[in-house]
Amino acid sequence: MRKFLAVLLVLVFASMSCAHPGRLDANGGHVDKNTGEYHYHRGPNALQSLEIRRNTVYKAKIERVVDGDTEIVSFVFDDGSKYTKERVRFLGVNTPETVHPSKPVEFYGKEASNFTKKELTGKTVWLQTDVEVKDRYGRMLAYVWLKEPSTKDLDNEAAIRANMFNAKLLLDGYAQTMTVQPNSRYSNLFVHFQREAREAKRGLWGKEPE
Repeated sequence: MRKFLAVLLVLVFASMSCAHPGRLDANGGHVDKNTGEYHYHRGPNALQSLEIRRNTVYKAKIERVVDGDTEIVSFVFDDGSKYTKERVRFLGVNTPETVHPSKPVEFYGKEASNFTKKELTGKTVWLQTDVEVKDRYGRMLAYVWLKEPSTKDLDNEAAIRANMFNAKLLLDGYAQTMTVQPNSRYSNLFVHFQREAREAKRGLWGKEPE
């Protein structure tokens, strides 16, 4: 009987080791031994809120789009389960206001908001942080990727054009650049995207306020 229990314990620990290499921290995550990157799971030590780290990519599900540059997300784990919700403000861009408590709806605000709702509602995205992970209002700050970016994609203009939603807002004329230091990883590229949209008279650049 003792021998049977000993074998059973060995098998259990072996399966746990294969299923999840490395010890989970208080947030339900760990640093991957192979890649050196932080990776999170749903685990027995996971909290109801996730510690957001700088220069990290998180998989998330869009729960609700607030306006053109703001959304509510929940984080997604490897097994498909979700937990914690965050209000996310897109980095490097600013769309016209539609839900500000003391400002009227701004020119091209509805178009920008509708575009973001159409493109993102219910979607799975990947949120890339910069130096500051939250603003003074407690909102998570992120670049929003429509496909999981590789390490090379993060600095590849073609990948950014094709798969980063912040870039799409600028390229299609739904937003203007807004850099809040120290979050400036893509500021020069975003200025280039805005100039391209303006010269092509896309979106808000092709219309006059009524």
